Amino acid sequence: MYFRAGLPDAARILDVGCGSGSVTRDLCLLTNGHVTAVDVDPAMVKAAKAGLRGVSNATIRRADAHDLPFDAGAFDLVVANLLFMWADRPQDLADEMARVTRRGGRVLASMEPDYGGKVHFPENPIVDQVFQGRMIERKGGDPHAGRKLRTYFVKAGLQTEVGLSNPRIPSCEEDLASYDLEKGFYHRALTEAGLRKAEIDAWERDYVASLREGTQLNYLPLFYALGTKK
Repeated sequence: MYFRAGLPDAARILDVGCGSGSVTRDLCLLTNGHVTAVDVDPAMVKAAKAGLRGVSNATIRRADAHDLPFDAGAFDLVVANLLFMWADRPQDLADEMARVTRRGGRVLASMEPDYGGKVHFPENPIVDQVFQGRMIERKGGDPHAGRKLRTYFVKAGLQTEVGLSNPRIPSCEEDLASYDLEKGFYHRALTEAGLRKAEIDAWERDYVASLREGTQLNYLPLFYALGTKK
């Protein structure tokens, strides 16, 4: 998607909501242009600066994505990764990303999930509710951000293409490896949702067994939107 958005030839790139800077580093490695990265959280700005120390084509600063401190048309390419789900005012975010992009420039939002489209089988009605959006809502996010990207981009005046960032369904072996790494997160999320330890343990036994049997299917659609400023 970065190549389709014109990253290698872009001279001025903006990474909105950069977090710890891991995506910013990828951007810097793929272009000879200069990458400006912003985040509203001072702790994330500090982490990004530390992680990108020595990267010569990056500037990190604190800024609110809903009110970017840049002139109109300041950038050739503006990107955001997993940001719309957490935006307080997602249309304002899209409008600002479009505003600071030059005419003919590109705007890219990627990896935006839509938990309403999550597919999971064998099913567990109680646990599935938690991971099909309830947990995101409780943390203040929009679990259906992915399906709304086209609306946000079109209303921002962008010629827009949308699609799936992840059309491939992971294997059971991949899901099991992921679960082993993130087991603590799952347990915390289910505990916060009110499940008792016995319920969590029973779910885990069934879930892990289905992964080892190779019968489990998990799919979460992650959307992208690629816009061109007219």
